[in-house]
Amino acid sequence: MNRKTAAAFAVLGCLLAIATVPAGTPVAVSLATVIPAGTPVPAGLERMSAILNQSGEFKSNVYPAGQLGSLTDVMDRCLDGDPTVMTCDPADLADVTVKDLSIAQAPFLFSSWEEVDRLTSSSWWKDLCVRVEGKGMKILAYNWAFGERHILTRKPIGKIADLAGLKIRIPNNVNFVKTFQALGAAPTPMALAEVFTSLQQGTIDGLENPYSDIYANRFHEVGKFIVEDDHIKQICLIICGIEFFDALGESQRKTLIEAATAAGEYQRALVLQQSDDFKNKLAADGVTFTRIDRDEFVKACEKYYAYPEFSDWTPGLRETVMKILGR
Repeated sequence: MNRKTAAAFAVLGCLLAIATVPAGTPVAVSLATVIPAGTPVPAGLERMSAILNQSGEFKSNVYPAGQLGSLTDVMDRCLDGDPTVMTCDPADLADVTVKDLSIAQAPFLFSSWEEVDRLTSSSWWKDLCVRVEGKGMKILAYNWAFGERHILTRKPIGKIADLAGLKIRIPNNVNFVKTFQALGAAPTPMALAEVFTSLQQGTIDGLENPYSDIYANRFHEVGKFIVEDDHIKQICLIICGIEFFDALGESQRKTLIEAATAAGEYQRALVLQQSDDFKNKLAADGVTFTRIDRDEFVKACEKYYAYPEFSDWTPGLRETVMKILGR
């Protein structure tokens, strides 16, 4: 069976599954993330779940900390038409849909969250969302945030040269690989569940995450140094498979989007509010924070845009994005 035929059967199966639910019966949907409980992303999903359940059109449950599998596993489920909604970042989604999306997570692209909003409210972004649907995914909301990402290591980092050759755990997508290659490190893709032991045993030298994730996963118990470089202001997307989305009724589709967007307003406010709280908790547990020469890091990442992995971006993409950001 070829991929096109398999996709057609998946759509049919999803349509039949929803059609066989008696009228007025809520559609069951799973809300999944690899992020651990006790942090803003699962809190946002709990808020979204409450809105969906109150609507009477859905029956949802939240599965944090990779309970439904790795990010790649869950994304495959979505592409197969499973009734699952998940969190991911633009770079993760770019790897399986539209390559242009990855520029939204280019290193040091944004100087503020207002700039993030400027990009995602543009006609360019709206067009990108339509193109993603053509590749099998539906972006339900893009006003969520994973937060600002910083580097945690087992030894202090004072300048970019100190990163040379260090094995830094990253999410498994091209964007993060090329970012840390540009910084001179040895990017090491790894599932989040494996990171603590790997850092403890010295298999990796460090990692990069928002403060909330570092604290919730207790990574700071085995790595006591954080470089506050804010290399990525990481957008969080709420997505599902287009097959599942299209099989829903019009009212259900509207409810799903509105719930994701309303929960996003709450979730991102929580991220910004709690960032300093998590930093203070890390400091209280003995973490040392270092500010670096940001210009040195930004200059090093200029080579990111020349990597062949991004040669299939739409011509002039960087210039288009910079114009939207007013640069």
